[in-house]
Amino acid sequence: MTEESKAGTGKSLDEKLTPEETAAFYENVSDRSSALVLANIVENRLTELLRLCMRDDKKLADELFNSSGPLGPFGTKIRLAYMLGLLSQEAYKDLMAVSRIRNKFAHDLSVTTFSNQQIHDWIKNMHMYGIVKRMAETSTEKVEAHEQGGQRHTTADYVASGFLVTPERAYRNCLRFIIHHIIDYEEAARARRETPPPSSPKS
Repeated sequence: MTEESKAGTGKSLDEKLTPEETAAFYENVSDRSSALVLANIVENRLTELLRLCMRDDKKLADELFNSSGPLGPFGTKIRLAYMLGLLSQEAYKDLMAVSRIRNKFAHDLSVTTFSNQQIHDWIKNMHMYGIVKRMAETSTEKVEAHEQGGQRHTTADYVASGFLVTPERAYRNCLRFIIHHIIDYEEAARARRETPPPSSPKS
């Protein structure tokens, strides 16, 4: 997952998510609920990607990915995806941060917002945060230049300029791009599964 990566289908994230995922992604809830919901969307998509890269045996896959199964934990799925070459090292580290953030919110009742110092530090150390930060800075420069009578800016620039307004907004936008890429990989894996293997030449 790099800054130069482009969506394979050209679709927006809203077009890639299911209606239920879209509603959950934009739901106006507490930071704790947001951390849990966003991580769940990421985990569900990663699970689907892994399943598509395995033998098409639904019964066995269900057993493996059951919450109490050997591949049930989010961290295990992240490590497996990395070891299978489905994730770059940067993406692997980012997803492990997502797992830590979810667990912190879920188990530490003293943590209630993304402004918590440890949570905020984890977010800012994500590789994707650096990409989102550069996008926000570039777009902010365009918006400010336009306001001063300079070059025009697009609606996308205006939206991107607010990517880091709050720690929650920064985290949500980091996950937006991470989910984008996972779904691209998922769709590519599905296409490979649905493409019949070439027939062997006749002897």
